[in-house]
Amino acid sequence: MQTRITFCRTCEATCGLEVDVDGNRVVAIRPDRAHVVSKGYSCVKGIHFDKVQNSSDRITQPMKRSGSRWESIGWEQAIREIGQRIRAIADHHGPDAFGNLVGSAGGANLLAPMFRNAFYQALGSRRFYGTGTCDTTNKFRVGEDMYGSPFRLAYPDVDNCRFLMVIGANPAVSGNTLYHLPQPVQRLKGIVKRGGRVVFLNPRRIETAQAGEHLFIRPDTDVFFLAAFCRELIQRGGVDAARVAAHMRGFEELRQAVEPWTPERQVAVTGIPAATLVELVETHRASGAAALYMATGVNQGRSGTFCFWLLEAINAISGNLDRAGGTLMGQGLFDMAKQVKDGGELLTRVVREDGLPSIVGLQPSGMLAEDMESGRVRGLIVEASNPLLACSNPNGRLDRAFAGLELLVSIDLFRNELGSLAHYVLPAPTWLERAELPYALQSFTANTPVPYMTYTDAVVEAPPEVRHEWWIYSRLAEAAGITMFGKRPLAALLRLNTRLACARRPWLRRLALTPEKLIDGMLKKGGLPGRAIFRREHPHGMLLPPNAGGNFLGTDRVLTADGKVDLAPAAWAGRFATHAAERYDEECRRVGEFKLIGKREIKRMNSASANVPRLVKDETNYAWLHPRDAAELAVANGDALVVRSDFGRIEIPVRISDEIMPRTIAIPQCWGHRDAEGLSHARRHPGVNSNWLAGDGRENIDPLSAMSHLSGIWVRLEKATSGG
Repeated sequence: MQTRITFCRTCEATCGLEVDVDGNRVVAIRPDRAHVVSKGYSCVKGIHFDKVQNSSDRITQPMKRSGSRWESIGWEQAIREIGQRIRAIADHHGPDAFGNLVGSAGGANLLAPMFRNAFYQALGSRRFYGTGTCDTTNKFRVGEDMYGSPFRLAYPDVDNCRFLMVIGANPAVSGNTLYHLPQPVQRLKGIVKRGGRVVFLNPRRIETAQAGEHLFIRPDTDVFFLAAFCRELIQRGGVDAARVAAHMRGFEELRQAVEPWTPERQVAVTGIPAATLVELVETHRASGAAALYMATGVNQGRSGTFCFWLLEAINAISGNLDRAGGTLMGQGLFDMAKQVKDGGELLTRVVREDGLPSIVGLQPSGMLAEDMESGRVRGLIVEASNPLLACSNPNGRLDRAFAGLELLVSIDLFRNELGSLAHYVLPAPTWLERAELPYALQSFTANTPVPYMTYTDAVVEAPPEVRHEWWIYSRLAEAAGITMFGKRPLAALLRLNTRLACARRPWLRRLALTPEKLIDGMLKKGGLPGRAIFRREHPHGMLLPPNAGGNFLGTDRVLTADGKVDLAPAAWAGRFATHAAERYDEECRRVGEFKLIGKREIKRMNSASANVPRLVKDETNYAWLHPRDAAELAVANGDALVVRSDFGRIEIPVRISDEIMPRTIAIPQCWGHRDAEGLSHARRHPGVNSNWLAGDGRENIDPLSAMSHLSGIWVRLEKATSGG
C-alpha cells in the first residue's frame, strides 16, 4: 500500500488529496491536510471519486454500436472507421458539418484542448459547442469587451475583503465559477470575523448563507437590482473619480444607462426593499474594501451579460478593481489573456449562418438541435459531456436530433445517455490517471486569492486500452488525412509519438513526448521549478507571491485598444435601455406567476456523480416549493406536481420548505437518467430532467453571450392527478 499526493479536478477548487493505492488500484481518498491552500478541506465528491475510478460500468476499451448491439473493437479499427467517416462528411458537406461538443470536465484537462483545437483547425471546422454556453460565456464576453480579452477575469480578494455581496452563487455546495476558493464557508466567515459583512442575494436561502446574511430576490431580476445599486453608488458619491478618469472610459454612458433605475423602481420586480438597497450601498461605500461576485444562477438568466457588466462596472468605478480587498487580476504561468487576444481565434466573432456569436470559440449549445435537424451538423465528437441532461432539451428534442446524426462519437468514462446514441464510445482516462497542473484558468490566469502552483503525476496507470485525448485526436487526424499544427514534419513526429506512447517495450515508451514532459516545459517556461522538484520539494503545492493589487490598471495588461477599461462597451451597452424596459414590463405583468430555478446539491456535480451509490441514494430529485404555494396548490411533501412551461412538461414529487421564496420552484438539474444504459446505479435512481422545460432556438439564447436561458423560466404548476 502506498499513499500518493494529488489534487481533485471535480471543480475549480482543486483541493489537495491523499490517495491510498494498492498495486494499481485506488482504495481510499481523503483530504490532504498539508496542502498549501485547501489545508485538509475537500467536499464529498472528491473523496468518493474512487467509486468512479473503480466502477464496473466504466468503459475501458473502444465500443461500436451496430443497431442496438454493442461490441468491443480494437483501437486500429475504431480510429480507421471514425477517421474515414469524418473525411466523408467533410468532403460531401463541408468541414463545418463535423463538429465538437465539450463538457465542463474538459476544463480540468490541460492538454486535450490543445490537440482538439489543432484537429478541428486542420479539418477546417469552426463548429465548436460547449456547456460553457450553458453557464459562463457571459463572463468571457464581458471580460473581452471591458478589459480586451475574454480571459481577463477578475476575482474577489476574499481574504482581505470587508464587504462581499454574492449573487446567484452557492460556494458551499458547488464551489465558485472561474476562480479557486477551497474552504469557501470558512473563508467567507473570516470576513465577518474581521468585522466585515457578507450578503447573499438568492431566490433560495442557500447553504452558504450560514457565512453571512441572506436576502430573497425574485429569480432573473438581478439586472434591476444591479442597475439601481450602480445608480445609487454614483448618486451617493461612491465613485473613485480619479481612478475612473485615469484608467477608464465610458463612465458618462454608464451613468446615463442606470439613471432611470431608482431603488424604488426595482422593488416591484425584485422584492428587495428600497431602504435595504440604499443601506447596502452605504455599507459598500464605507467598507473601503468591497467586492461583488455573481455566478451561474444569474449567468443563466435572460440578462446574464448585462448583469455581469453592471457588476464589473460597480467594482471598477468604486475603486475596488485592482485593489487589495476588492477584485484582482491574477498573473499565471503565461499571459493567457494576451495570447488569446493576439491569436484572435477565441475572440468574439460571427461564423454562424444565423448571425449568433461564437464566444471563446463556442457556438450556442441552444442551437444544437436545430443545427442537427437542419443538416448543418451531420457528425459530432462529444467529449466529457452529457448534453441530453446538461443543455436545454425541450421535451427531449435533443435526444431525437442526436439520434439522427451520420456519425456520433463519445469520448468519456462511461456510456451515458449520449453514449447510448453514439456510434462509437472511446475510453478516456480519469483525472487520477493523468499528470496535471490545476485547472487551465488557475494555471494560466491565476484566478485564486492565494496564488500557488502544484503538479501531480498520475496516481495510477490507466487500463491498457484507455487512451488520452491528445492521442485520440492525433490518430484521428492521421486517419482523416489532415495535418495538425500545419506542418508536415511535425505531423510525422506526432505519428511517431503516438506509436511510442503505446509501445509494448518500456524503453520505447520512455522516448515518447509525454504529457508529463509537456507540462514540465510549461512550468519551466513560467519560471517555476520542473515537475521533479515539485514532486520532491513541493508535493502539497508551492505558494507564490501574494497578489496585492495595483498590477493591472495603467499597465499593458489592460488589452483594450487604448489601454483603458471600457465601462460601456459600444458593441452592446446601448442595447441595455431597450432590453431592461422590455424585461421590466414583462416582470410587472407576470409578477404573480411561478418561475423555475436550478438547485445545486452537495453530492452531485452536474451528471458526473450520478452513478456513485454513496452519493446518490434517492430515486429522484424533487421540486422545492414554498409552504404558501404548496397550500394553494393543495400538495403535500411527496405529492406529484405537474410543471409546464412553453417548451415542455415534467412530473416530479414535491418538497416543501420556507428556504424557497414564494412563487419560485427549485429543481436540482442534471437528473433524468431513465435511458442511462451504461450507468447501472444512475438508471435505478433516474429522477426528472428539468431542462425539458427550457427552450432552445434563437429566441431563447442571449445574442451577446450565446448562452441558453436556463434559470428564471416561467412555469405553470398543478397537482398531478392519479394516472397522470
